[in-house]
Amino acid sequence: MATEYIIIGGGTTGCVIAGRLAEVGASVTILEAGYEIKHDDRVDIPANFTKILGDEKLDWRFRTVPQVGLGGREVPLPRGKMLGGTSMLNTMTWARASKDEYDGIANLNDGTDWSWDDLLPYFKACETVVAPKSDAWARENNATFDPVFHGQSGPLRRGFVPWLGESHIPFLKSMNNLGVPTNLDSCSGNNLGVFTLATSIDPSTARRNSSARAHFRIKPENVTLFQGAHVRKITFKSASNGSTRIAKAVEFEQNGEIKIVAASIEVILCAGSYETPKILELSGIGDPDRLAKIGVETLIDLPGVGENLQDHLLVPTSAELRADIVSGDYLSDPDFAKKEMQIYKDTRGGQYSSIHSAFSLLQPQLVMPNDKAEEILATARADASSSLKLINPRIRHGVQSLYDLQSKWYADAQHGQFEFMHIPQFCTHAASSPKDKTPYLSILAVYMRPFSRGRVHAISPDPSIPPNIDPCYFSNKADLHLMAQAVRFARKIVQAPPLSSIVVATTDPSTEMLDDDAKLENYIKDTLESAHHPTGTAAMMPRELGGVVASDLRVYGCTNLRVADASVIPIQISAHPQATLYAIGEKASAMILRDRSPPRNTLLDSAAHVLSWVTTWFSGWEF
Repeated sequence: MATEYIIIGGGTTGCVIAGRLAEVGASVTILEAGYEIKHDDRVDIPANFTKILGDEKLDWRFRTVPQVGLGGREVPLPRGKMLGGTSMLNTMTWARASKDEYDGIANLNDGTDWSWDDLLPYFKACETVVAPKSDAWARENNATFDPVFHGQSGPLRRGFVPWLGESHIPFLKSMNNLGVPTNLDSCSGNNLGVFTLATSIDPSTARRNSSARAHFRIKPENVTLFQGAHVRKITFKSASNGSTRIAKAVEFEQNGEIKIVAASIEVILCAGSYETPKILELSGIGDPDRLAKIGVETLIDLPGVGENLQDHLLVPTSAELRADIVSGDYLSDPDFAKKEMQIYKDTRGGQYSSIHSAFSLLQPQLVMPNDKAEEILATARADASSSLKLINPRIRHGVQSLYDLQSKWYADAQHGQFEFMHIPQFCTHAASSPKDKTPYLSILAVYMRPFSRGRVHAISPDPSIPPNIDPCYFSNKADLHLMAQAVRFARKIVQAPPLSSIVVATTDPSTEMLDDDAKLENYIKDTLESAHHPTGTAAMMPRELGGVVASDLRVYGCTNLRVADASVIPIQISAHPQATLYAIGEKASAMILRDRSPPRNTLLDSAAHVLSWVTTWFSGWEF
């Protein structure tokens, strides 16, 4: 079988790219390891999202290797295994990083293509933001946005949730009382402050929206979807110059049968930060010494493949609320849940229609005294210098450049390092158990830009064997110290008015733990989770710095293989990555179409795509 474009991974970015290529009449083949999920209440109903986790049919169920920094714990790493990928499994949070961060990524790549100004049209192109029905409600709950920065004609309909919880507004005001300003639109290029985020939930249906549903409510005839397709490797031929490779086909297994599909134009790898480096290595792209250990011939020498893994780290804290407060905890009561489900079915409102939406992003200088922030930064730099000696010398200079940029952002007090999520229910199950019929709130302390660097690599030539995932949590000692500062600040939030007026008692961690550095660090090691935002394992950077792809997303040494997923983000951003991934998908589509012969109009130039989308949207609408 032959096709113009092969997309490996029908996830968040893969569906965007497939949809955009299909709009211009290109023949596209998607190889997706999972399956299309058309109706599943665990996926569709926002408050049910945790029920998906761990289902082997929908979740890859990756795990870290035992983590030395966590006393040998293995940490679960869920990833969406279905058409739409993790956009069908995540918390539906929609956020953007700061202008400076995108500009910094562009500057790592000679200032080309990836600045805030370059990306903004693609952020807007993917979405249709639906305003709240009531201006008064929007102002009261800080559910606001500036239309200048948002799209009104994109395929992904999204907006604010109708149920926010009784502790939502007190959280916003307590942050204000701690000196944190309100941000009226954290997607405007400035993401500091406290804010209410819109989501990837469609307000008209109160159902999860995703890249699969945005682009494939009706599958175009020129798109071929192989489901349950596990990629074995990409195959290549040599270019006429003899020094570069041309991707010619992809070998995959489906229902026990090995199949091959050939690409006449390009292969686009969208398998995510864990599977993308594994597929590259099994295809002969990576560090020669590492490939030799698993019996794979080196075709393209790229030592950065699988290195530079970064993630957001999360530690939960909880507090018990007054008995008259209604929280998400009551959904565990069957009678209450039944009533709420009826409200959801009748009105598309109530608790089942919603997810947590109150967030705050803060600089280190707001979370701790300046001298403490400077002391920990010095520790980070010292540890980074030591850890560089353990990194492949061929990419050491590139990792140092990322450390330098990260340290600059940390020190200048203009970039967020810590996120605090308000969750209107109990979340510290790893530490204790909630009381029956008792309301809680949780503050999740999220450390957005760890100094530690991990790695992801294939450990066998057998493609069915999961990759070895080692985030190296707390391998830089500063990360543990910074996480401790974040947890202490989370406690300050619930002790600040007006939130303090509805808090009966703080639960996890205990006051004794907060007052003792060693005990607090043990609590962190016992309860730390991944926030499930892995990046960096096929970094977009110059090749001599350990980069895997160039600024046009082409893999170095190959003329027609691109990577377009979170693995290309070279340095962790201070935002949940979903919106950025949609923008990457949109921009990758424009790049691919720009290079298509004969030239076709790109997304931003073509009026035809609007008609195509409108036709697809309404013909596939579900009431």
